[in-house]
Amino acid sequence: MTDLRRRALVLLALFLGTVAVLGSCASIPHSGPVGSIAPDGQNEESNTYTFDAIGPRAGASPQEVIEGFYQAGIAAQDDFKVAREFLTPEAAGTWKGSVSTRVYDAAPSVVTGSKTGDYSIQFEMLSTVDEHGVMTRQPANTSQALPLSLLKVDNEWRISRVPDGTLLEQSNFSVQFSAHSIYFYDPGFHYAVPDIRWFPKRAGLPASMVEAILAGPAPYLKNAVVSAFSEGSSLVRSSVPVESNKAVVDLTPLSFSDASDTTRHLMQQQLELTLTQVGAVRDVVMTEDQREVKLGVPGAGFVPAEINPSVPDTQIAISNNMLVYYQGNSVVPVGGVQDISAYGPIYPAMSPSGNRYAFLNASRSKLVAVNDKGNAQVVATGTDLVPPSLDASGWTWTVDHGAPTQVLAVPADIAKDGRVRPIAAEWLKDSHVSSLRVSRDGTRAVIVAKHGDTVSVNISGILRDSEGFPRGFAKPMRLYPSVPVSRAVWDSDSSVIVMQADADAPVTAERITLSGGSKEFLPLLGMTGLSAGAGERRWVYAETPDGIYSRTGNTWHEQDGKARYLSYPG
Repeated sequence: MTDLRRRALVLLALFLGTVAVLGSCASIPHSGPVGSIAPDGQNEESNTYTFDAIGPRAGASPQEVIEGFYQAGIAAQDDFKVAREFLTPEAAGTWKGSVSTRVYDAAPSVVTGSKTGDYSIQFEMLSTVDEHGVMTRQPANTSQALPLSLLKVDNEWRISRVPDGTLLEQSNFSVQFSAHSIYFYDPGFHYAVPDIRWFPKRAGLPASMVEAILAGPAPYLKNAVVSAFSEGSSLVRSSVPVESNKAVVDLTPLSFSDASDTTRHLMQQQLELTLTQVGAVRDVVMTEDQREVKLGVPGAGFVPAEINPSVPDTQIAISNNMLVYYQGNSVVPVGGVQDISAYGPIYPAMSPSGNRYAFLNASRSKLVAVNDKGNAQVVATGTDLVPPSLDASGWTWTVDHGAPTQVLAVPADIAKDGRVRPIAAEWLKDSHVSSLRVSRDGTRAVIVAKHGDTVSVNISGILRDSEGFPRGFAKPMRLYPSVPVSRAVWDSDSSVIVMQADADAPVTAERITLSGGSKEFLPLLGMTGLSAGAGERRWVYAETPDGIYSRTGNTWHEQDGKARYLSYPG
């Protein structure tokens, strides 16, 4: 039996089933009476499928009509033709099935309303995906009720009022959708920043990805990243044909209005970075009303954007009240730095480029910066300061729990750019921030914050002005770890590692990808610190009262080098 046929049979088993309707509250099955599943037929590598659903049967009850409608949402062909058969003619003409997908876990229930013909479908929602593939995850046990109204058409019950969008059980969603990165740029166009989206596994994926680029970044990246495409850019038609492994992106003339040769190269690069993730695409050609666009010669400043840029593999640490480099088992004092022992230095940080450093004093009331000449200077004071992070633009970040605006950013050149700047974020109001770390590309921060009894892990775009000065944070995207968390570090441009320090108990760290995947590490007794960095062979290190451990596979191995507060650059 081929793998493709075996997968098809497994999926058939998932979708076959019935359920009894009991009184005024009926449970909707996780999967419905789907007739068949078949490959899309164009490219086996793309793993696209079409699903056949069953329309309404004669004499179906209101509950059965509602159940059939949402089960039919798995069959998207012909603009959800089968699902529309459960709607009145008026509702069928206005309902939009592709604008959102609600993903649920436990079986939903149909509940009768107080008025004849009124119902609601109630379920525990895991996430929603909008028309451009932006996923919004929900906290555990998030319930939602969707209102519906039914009336009789030709003596058959049909749905006359229903919210736009479809409803999919988690396992069905995993079969029908897959995660892809669409790419934007940091404001300097040095780095390609991934924006993870979820798209249906069906024909039209390249067009969906291009339309997502043209629509702009997800809310948590809005105004933190930039696109080479100007506002108003659009496809001539909602199609990106792929022939002989070449994707042809046909754009309207407005898309190229006032676009310089450098901008056109950036547009081409943005499309290539995004579309070549599709198995069938090797090359990308831009056309303007079906005429190939000549890119011209880029400006002298154009350089290929870096994807998942690596941090240096040498970490910064503290040993004997000195800044030291830690690499492998080697501990080497940082040369040319003035004596800092009087500060009782803890929690050092190092710039991703150059030789600038920062650290906190022993009481965590002072942030000290060390410039490229080795001179140390107190650049910020506060209460219970958070371990600093240095970004690619030269700013040093920390959090002051004694200030109304907690997040602080200090420029590399205080004499030129001024002193510490408070960075406001309304969503952090009344929260206690225990960790803030800026991504290698400088566009995002991972922030661990506690509000009341709830601890959240947030990815938020850093908003900067035209001069590159930070001025705020975008509305965050929340991650939902399965382990307790007090600290988070970047592991790549699309993953973080989280943990909660505890010197006396086993601690489990967890790697979480921005697409929602996760992996728990083997517990380590007394883990008080964790360091990780983007790049090949950047080992994950943990610190305990007994020493330093590195992670190989899923096993922790004790190291010989003696130092504390290890931190990769950034």
